[in-house]
Amino acid sequence: MAFRFDQLCILMVCIVQGASLTVASNDDSSHVYDLNGDPMLAGPRPPFQPQSQESPGLESKMIPKPDYGYSSYNGSGKLQGKVAIITGGDSGIGRAVALAFAREGASVVISYLNETEDAEEIQKIIQDEGHECLLIPGDITEEAQCKKIVDETKAKFNRIDILVNNAAYHGKRLDESVEGMSHDRVLYTFKTNIVAMFDLTRYAIPHMPKGSSIINVASLQAYHPSPEILDYASTKAAIVGFTKGLSGKLIEKGIRVNAAAPGPVWTPLVVSSYSPQQSSQHGADSPMKRPGQPRELAPAFVYLASNKDSSYVVGETLAVTGGDITA
Repeated sequence: MAFRFDQLCILMVCIVQGASLTVASNDDSSHVYDLNGDPMLAGPRPPFQPQSQESPGLESKMIPKPDYGYSSYNGSGKLQGKVAIITGGDSGIGRAVALAFAREGASVVISYLNETEDAEEIQKIIQDEGHECLLIPGDITEEAQCKKIVDETKAKFNRIDILVNNAAYHGKRLDESVEGMSHDRVLYTFKTNIVAMFDLTRYAIPHMPKGSSIINVASLQAYHPSPEILDYASTKAAIVGFTKGLSGKLIEKGIRVNAAAPGPVWTPLVVSSYSPQQSSQHGADSPMKRPGQPRELAPAFVYLASNKDSSYVVGETLAVTGGDITA
């Protein structure tokens, strides 16, 4: 990898200061990010190369590739011996969470639709580091698939300690609002994003011991819905309500339920949902003038999953939005 003189100077200063670095590259340039410095400069900023993919999209084909924490996340045993199911764990936020959980000592089950290339890549990384990682492909809009995920996890590990309901469908951004959304699109969005959450949770609960945790992925869209993706935004608002309603009941069983609400994050969902021009400016309007990277979300999930850190946190939605206010 070739660096310009100014970048080498930055690199040398960071090494001397003991800073943590992330190096990301693409076909056009190289970037060095100081993760202990200005957070506004801790990741790539738009404009990005205009790009588009068909849903669900592949992380391996994005430019630049999302940073899921491979070179920066270090575990400390907070989830040692735990078993975690992560839907949509092949890429984006789910991939970062899968890696972080594994490095914290958990065995990981990754559910994904059909993105085999991405799924097998993160599985190999996790397994090469000495952790167990089971892949279960399939469409979670089918109730039978939700049951299969739970059954196969129980068969292999005999328990479920953490359920991360992360997988989501995000249709193309429309110029109109509801008048441009077909019945089939709205139905598929709700089946993927909220109905599957009901099914997975319902099947998992009987196998979750006291001390377990359920983490649902909401969104900034729950609080600031965009009319152009109103179906997606509506499901995210429903997830906030689902989390609050479920948490009071399951705490009686010793199971904590919480949610995380990401802001704009650089994931395959972006390039498979927006036009090339829109994706090239993703995150530009946020207070930090950039999208978040998946690695910046993972510690929030570790916090919510770990009883050592969040045993008194129940029914909350933890916002990781880069400065966009949810309250």
